[in-house]
Amino acid sequence: MLTRNKLFPLICLLALPGCVTLAQERMVMLSRAMSAQKSEEIVRVNTHVVFIDTLVRDQKTGAPVRDLSSENFQVLADGRPRTLSYFSREGLSRRPLALVLVLDLYTSGILFLEKPEVMEHIISALAKLQPEDEVAVMQTWYEPEATPLSFQVKSRMVEGLTRDRAKTFAALRSVQQFAKQNLPQVKIFFSLKDAIKATWKDEILVGMKGAAGSMPTDPPVKTTVAPDFEYMIDQAPLLATRERPDSQVVIVEVTDDFGAERLGKTAETARKLIASNVTVSGLVMEKDLMGKAVEVIGHLTTPLFGQRFHTISYYGKQTGGEVATVGRPEEFAAAIDSIIDGLAARYSLGFTLGEGERNDNRMHKLEVKVKARDVHGRERKLAVSARRGYFTKADQ
Repeated sequence: MLTRNKLFPLICLLALPGCVTLAQERMVMLSRAMSAQKSEEIVRVNTHVVFIDTLVRDQKTGAPVRDLSSENFQVLADGRPRTLSYFSREGLSRRPLALVLVLDLYTSGILFLEKPEVMEHIISALAKLQPEDEVAVMQTWYEPEATPLSFQVKSRMVEGLTRDRAKTFAALRSVQQFAKQNLPQVKIFFSLKDAIKATWKDEILVGMKGAAGSMPTDPPVKTTVAPDFEYMIDQAPLLATRERPDSQVVIVEVTDDFGAERLGKTAETARKLIASNVTVSGLVMEKDLMGKAVEVIGHLTTPLFGQRFHTISYYGKQTGGEVATVGRPEEFAAAIDSIIDGLAARYSLGFTLGEGERNDNRMHKLEVKVKARDVHGRERKLAVSARRGYFTKADQ
């Protein structure tokens, strides 16, 4: 008996012309399919659209504006107007969030975050997220060292990205307890009275040592950064491109925004954030007397050292995020609500690049303008948030 494998060659020998013709037809069909597939791939690569998520708010009320059409928008790329080839309202169809909440306890944020009511307001805001959204909780703080008036800045991921709200809320409450215990040890940084008292005591000891023939040169308060310190702004591009490519990565930092970094470093970081489509937002503490003093000193001294002051505000503007000022416990929930509502109310704009505009691997400047009139024909006062640039290679 001939098996199926042996029977097939015998049939082909008996009907060789037909088999050859059939094989030729199959080869032609396969060749055509491959050519069509290649053509389709070429079209897909050549049709390259730059997308821009854009938030529009009413300047008077602060509420997101959701009733605009494509005619209300103008997009400038490198100063040149572009014709929109794509327009949609994100609404509730937005991508799931990968939201990292960074709680800076080494800033004046600790004065609020150590209060249970503040943390409960934050929890109530996060409880309104969609089930598919993920949240991570990170804390940074001053760790007192053995030497008096010596501190080390540390960081810790309290809870990684998770959809389990119970884990997130437990992590937030643990940060509040930590802040309450840590505050008495680091009050020197946030109270002018405590700072003067501590440094005055230290100067007396310095004077006594000097009288004994030892002249110290170190500042009275010493701070260092832990070798394993992680700055979430630097980590975010990798998070967006490798770990959560299908989510909208958002960094929300609770801080006093007194950070200062080299101009070149901040520009490079902003490029990486833009290229990976990360959004940075901030809840910035309202300035008290000591904060206002630091504000003045920071503005005067950072340019002399080639540094940029208020880094969170800078990254927020570059990435299309938002920075809200909070000064009372009840304002935290409203501020986080506003940031999340803004993410859900964004418009998605897109324009097509020409043949000569691709893969140059440099950042191009973006500007989004919006003009609209109210029912009475008056021009509406609107605030626009969108990323400040794009990379052709990264976007592709």
